[in-house]
Amino acid sequence: MARKTRSPAPEGRDSESGFSVASDLESIGIPTDEMADAVQNRVSEFQELLEDEIRQRLLRALGWAAAAGFILGVMAARN
Repeated sequence: MARKTRSPAPEGRDSESGFSVASDLESIGIPTDEMADAVQNRVSEFQELLEDEIRQRLLRALGWAAAAGFILGVMAARN
């Protein structure tokens, strides 16, 4: 099987990491560390909310999971 090669990153960009982008953003005054912390906080809040909803409505969550699994199983069986 032929292996795909990555095209080179645009000049001044590091395709393997976001460090170049982060430094570019910081150079124009955008605090990337604060943004990353804010995103992490929002993700944590959403995860807690989701966990609470699942605990409060366990049977409904199990029903939705079973329905999704059934539908995906039917779709997979047709292919």
